[in-house]
Amino acid sequence: MVRVLILFGVIAALSASAIWLADNPGELTILWRGYEVRASFITGLFAISFATFLVLLAYRLFATFMKSPAGFTSFLASRRRRKGYKALSRSMVAIAAGDAHEADVYAAQAHRLLNEPAMTLLLAAQAAQLRGDAAGATKFFEEMRTHEETAFLGLRGLYVQAERGGDKMAALDYAQQAFQLRPHTEWAAEASFVGEIAAGSFEAAAATLDQMLQVKLITRDVGRRRRAVLLTAQAMGIVASGDVDSDAVPLLTEAVELEPDFAPAVALLARLVGERGDIKKAARVIERAWATRPHPDLADVYLTLVPGELPRDRVRRVKSLAARNPGAGESYMALARAAIAADDFTTAREAMNPLVARAPTVRVCELMAALETAEGEDKEAARGWLARALAAPADPCWIGDHYQSEDWVAIVPGTNKFDQLVWQVPPAKQGSRPALIPMTVPQEAGETDEEILAEMRVTAGVKPLRNFEQNSEQKFEENSEKNSSVVTETPVSGSTSDVGAASPPSPKPADRATVPEHVVVAPDDPGIFDDENEGDRRA
Repeated sequence: MVRVLILFGVIAALSASAIWLADNPGELTILWRGYEVRASFITGLFAISFATFLVLLAYRLFATFMKSPAGFTSFLASRRRRKGYKALSRSMVAIAAGDAHEADVYAAQAHRLLNEPAMTLLLAAQAAQLRGDAAGATKFFEEMRTHEETAFLGLRGLYVQAERGGDKMAALDYAQQAFQLRPHTEWAAEASFVGEIAAGSFEAAAATLDQMLQVKLITRDVGRRRRAVLLTAQAMGIVASGDVDSDAVPLLTEAVELEPDFAPAVALLARLVGERGDIKKAARVIERAWATRPHPDLADVYLTLVPGELPRDRVRRVKSLAARNPGAGESYMALARAAIAADDFTTAREAMNPLVARAPTVRVCELMAALETAEGEDKEAARGWLARALAAPADPCWIGDHYQSEDWVAIVPGTNKFDQLVWQVPPAKQGSRPALIPMTVPQEAGETDEEILAEMRVTAGVKPLRNFEQNSEQKFEENSEKNSSVVTETPVSGSTSDVGAASPPSPKPADRATVPEHVVVAPDDPGIFDDENEGDRRA
């Protein structure tokens, strides 16, 4: 309603103006160079308006004519950009579909039409990866390094290419450059840290760890754990190399202070300190770790800690160790091992009873066979226990991603992961059923009990047992020899064997799933071009 009134008001004002001009036409006179032009005011106003319109029209036509080359150029550039983005989209679709030829064609077209190396060079490199052209992909990633906005992405691609080609040193170099360029990126920090440890550059790895803590890629608890593992790996490398000028004890001491119950560090530290003659310190380190996390490696070192120790004194010392964690299975087994070596069969059976009452594992069955053989009263029982070891549950061992071993390592072979091993029972194989094993084995003519036991140990996959009684008195050594070394040997933790296998497989990384040749595998993603922090990461 208001708008109608406003419109009506405007029309009324114009009408009144027109009537007023009609009643008062007036006269307009123009004098120019001796000429005089007379007209009414309305006619003059119309003539001036028309002349102004002609001037403005001429100016507009002139401006359009002057801008036409730039407009034509802009049109061509816009058309070129549309074609480039269309090729870029088609290249991305082809890469996702696994069409290497089409991806390569459209990536080259997009690279030619667009001036955006961040996208076009990446697609060209991925297309080269898809068709298996490692050299071509490397060339594109190297070109990406020359552009400031794609330098980090190029380093990521070169790192992936080096890892795929097995060039560990080149991969480490690219990872270190990427970490220096962007310290907040998790993959660069992790790759640098693990690569430096694998290359034996422990000081560089420690510096990388400090920088990861500084930029808060990992928490302080994770950093403390990683430093302990790093020091342990460094000490193990020194011991393995036999470098007499280097001392691994200070490194292990610091590692144990950071992680008091870390079995690999505690066992190695106790052994080295014990070899130097500081028995009390070595025993104290093991006893402290045993109270929270007993481990077979700790028991092995503890049993051989005192040179020339009498077997009964060892039993007394092991009882003190077992009392620090009385309910643990490793405490029972350590006491049983010491008791069997001392011919204290009553104590050994008392220690083994809780383990036998549960589901006896391979080590328990072996130890019971050793007990029966050492006692010498029931050889059939010893053979029966070895037979039970064939189908017995496996003992704990170090488990990682596609990896299983009795020996701890800082970096898992195959997966190249740091501190990923966990001491636990290996998962049972799906679909497998334990075979029915006879508890007794028939004895052939002329075959001794010791030969039968040795044959059963090979059939059952039982590994040679570690002798921890080398420094005992002469009586114990004679008794050990008489019983074919069964008494003085100790089952290896984590011994596993498939039911019915002729011999146990050696610990090694599990076979990776193979990919059929006709299946196209997409190339590795060189990473997200992002500046944001990726948060804390737990080792």
